[in-house]
Amino acid sequence: MSKTTLTFYSGLRTIGGTIISLEYGNSRVLFDFGFVYSPASNIFDGQVQQRPSAFTRDYLKLGMLHKIDGIYHKEALLHEPSLLPAQEDQRETAVLISHLHLDHMGAMGAIDASIPVYMTSDSLRLYGALETIGEGVANSRSYQSCEYNQAFFVGDIKITPLIVDHDVLGACAYHLETPDGAIVYTGDLRMHGAHPDRIESFIKSAKAKGFDAVIMEGTTLSGDEEPTSEELVASRLLPSDLVTEKMIPIKMGEILKDTKGIGIFNIYHRNMDRIQGIIEAARISNRKVVLEISTAEIASKLLAQVDFFIYESEDLRQAKANNSLPEWQVKLLDTLPTVSYKDINEHPNEFFVQNSYQHSLELFDLHVEDGIYLHSNGVPLGSFDPAFENLEKILQNIGLERMEIGTGGHAIPQHLKYIVDELDPAILIPLHSFHPERLKSKHGIQLLPSYGVTYILTGGKMTEEVK
Repeated sequence: MSKTTLTFYSGLRTIGGTIISLEYGNSRVLFDFGFVYSPASNIFDGQVQQRPSAFTRDYLKLGMLHKIDGIYHKEALLHEPSLLPAQEDQRETAVLISHLHLDHMGAMGAIDASIPVYMTSDSLRLYGALETIGEGVANSRSYQSCEYNQAFFVGDIKITPLIVDHDVLGACAYHLETPDGAIVYTGDLRMHGAHPDRIESFIKSAKAKGFDAVIMEGTTLSGDEEPTSEELVASRLLPSDLVTEKMIPIKMGEILKDTKGIGIFNIYHRNMDRIQGIIEAARISNRKVVLEISTAEIASKLLAQVDFFIYESEDLRQAKANNSLPEWQVKLLDTLPTVSYKDINEHPNEFFVQNSYQHSLELFDLHVEDGIYLHSNGVPLGSFDPAFENLEKILQNIGLERMEIGTGGHAIPQHLKYIVDELDPAILIPLHSFHPERLKSKHGIQLLPSYGVTYILTGGKMTEEVK
């Protein structure tokens, strides 16, 4: 007799890297398939060279990919002969990606091409742009799209994507149903973003479909702000000191109005709401937005409003003169206006210019006197990243003031508790957190799973499988 099982491979007490398997009979889905976010311990530090031809094999050897049967191509299992190759696994398997942050999708290229990998159509549009600019994952393969609120099947498992709000386009939760019951996987979500209505819609849709268990992210439950023994108090209200996504362009606009010189910003360009906010901040302050060419490509493909210039660095100018630009850059430069550092330096106070960490030395060519550097959730995210000290050195070298003006992509603790209380699951499984034990169900039980244990869902309960 078939049974529904859950197995947790990664992401229980880390930020990201969540990989969970739901299986019923001959049907299996995994969600998500990314890497744990830990820049300080990343072996690929810019000196160790990756081998594209051996990506899966090397990552398995390093322990950065998890040993899961029936996922990888047999040629990638040179050092893992005990693992069952995808070609020899008789189960119908698929992988679900909740959103396009590396801690949720960075390893999806390692999945054998015979296994379908699903993401929402919005995510697939964004991924197409990321692949164009060279930010796709290792290995080339196809991906399948799914639509919000439209169910599809992987064997006997029914899957329905539910829209949520996160700081990346296309984010969703998944409602997964088998003959034994149903589970909701929230992915990452927040209530202080540009679309808070999506969270209320998600709660309503999930409750209407019904579920036995909720697998819930808890990123902001760091335990640093208050004792871990203190109970969380649910609230949907926005604290007065919380910066929301909608507030950012207004705050930036006011800062830029008071800035005599150039405005510089550093963002994570997978956040389309932030790019839109940058354009709005420039409008408020009567400045021109200048985007790096990779961000300009994403924005031109995914935003209705194309009201910006492309920064023409000297390297870009020389490549253009030598006819050595990739085709996508040639097309973009034929479509959108460009400005150079010389153009900007004539009137620095008229511009709001993007500068990502990897292009920090471009700042040496700009007149930054009386300017401001608005660090808006761009890389490096904070002092826990070794690159943060390098950024500080560069900014100090040119005397450019840095100001933090951003907001996170994860629900704050009282919002997490509000969402859980509204869902009120019989079984709550918190993860994607350093302190998941802090998030508890209103009336149901809290399950803190362990790696290497298989859990059986039956009769509205979840029990450990006895081997």
